[in-house]
Amino acid sequence: MKSRWKMPRFSSPGEFFNWLPQSWVDAPALFALAAFCLFPVPVAVHALFAKSFDLMVIDSMEILDYFVFPCTAFITVLVYVFTLGKLWRAKLSPMEEFKKHTVFVLFLFLVVWMSVGFVAVHGRTLEASYGFALNHESIYLQMEYFLGFFALGVAMGNPRWKLWFLRGVTAVSVFLVPCAFYFWHHITATPVYYDWRPSVACIWTNINYYGYVLTVCVSLSAALFAGAESWRWRVFYGVALAANSVALCYNDTLGAWIGAFCGCAFVVAVYWLRDGKCNRWALVALGLFALSMLAAGVVNGKLAYNFTRLTRDVGLVLTEPDSETAQNAGSGRWLIWVRSMKLIRRYPLFGIGFEGVITKNVLNFVGNARPHNEYMQYALFYGVPAAILYTLGCLGVYIRGWRLRARLDNATLAALCAAFGYLCGAFFGITVYNTAPYLFIMLGLGYVRASDTLPARKRS
Repeated sequence: MKSRWKMPRFSSPGEFFNWLPQSWVDAPALFALAAFCLFPVPVAVHALFAKSFDLMVIDSMEILDYFVFPCTAFITVLVYVFTLGKLWRAKLSPMEEFKKHTVFVLFLFLVVWMSVGFVAVHGRTLEASYGFALNHESIYLQMEYFLGFFALGVAMGNPRWKLWFLRGVTAVSVFLVPCAFYFWHHITATPVYYDWRPSVACIWTNINYYGYVLTVCVSLSAALFAGAESWRWRVFYGVALAANSVALCYNDTLGAWIGAFCGCAFVVAVYWLRDGKCNRWALVALGLFALSMLAAGVVNGKLAYNFTRLTRDVGLVLTEPDSETAQNAGSGRWLIWVRSMKLIRRYPLFGIGFEGVITKNVLNFVGNARPHNEYMQYALFYGVPAAILYTLGCLGVYIRGWRLRARLDNATLAALCAAFGYLCGAFFGITVYNTAPYLFIMLGLGYVRASDTLPARKRS
């Protein structure tokens, strides 16, 4: 009896690529992306028993450095080979096909620009090669965001697998919420990271970093809630939306609050634009987010304080931008932005290099190792052209989604909403090794492929 799993014999590489099923591309991509999105689970489980901040940091770095990131790089190469092989077998020019995907062109140019600055202009510093402090990024990892995580998100074209992946991300986020509150009161202080204080940061080392993840998960839950296929799934997404919103309120990161609100509002807008009518469940999702934030804010008192502070800071920046009080606006971000812009104007072409604030010894001038604005960060580290390429590449995913909106299924739409929330919050954040991949994964999953079959408009 023949085994159903036995691979046929091929007389040439062409026959292999002709036989190669799409699942051989989808499955490895799904595995790599799932490995990243699941990494918080073993870290959190270990921390529940060990109750050690140091171990959370070590676990996160070791799982990502020794398994997830190498695995992602290997699978990326594999997917590229499979894709190019299928193009070759179909007698299609890879360059001609590549030109049809403007976003890939922009991101490739960005990586080339980063490489030129790294090799020829700034030199291969240790900070750029191996990362610095708890941000733990290297320039190679940042390149992997564009060439790896984004590309694998695009490669995973099976809509059902995509939907189940997003459900998995949502389930992980629900699991992390009670962990975050438990760790807040039970994780022990550390002699190694002396400036760390207990907070609602879950397994991440800073409330801002968990805020980035919550922004993605709130936006994602709202979009899935609006397009749920059954009341059971809608209840699950609603619970996830409420739980993550409450955690976000206690997390107390105003930039993440703004990003999550923009993500939920985008859910309402994008369903309206795609379907030509208002989706009432999208409005309910926005209301559930607002109600959860309000209820939690009344209990902990953070909502009124933060909105008062936001109004005051905006007023000071608009009326007295040079005053000492205005410089402290946004938890000191305004002063950091002003001084970062001075450096960007001084080094507009290739910037000051990755982690250049440290390597150029301008930390005392800037006030922080990163400008706390991701768009400004790309301009400061790699030059204004890099920031333009990055922004246009992200924008290109949404332009493509609009042009091909007839092919926009609910899972792809949900990924676009999750990425949109992150991109809005990115005006107040930085890239971190264990949070930035969420953006590129969601951008990739939200990339509408013209070759995909038209969706049956089945709700997610």
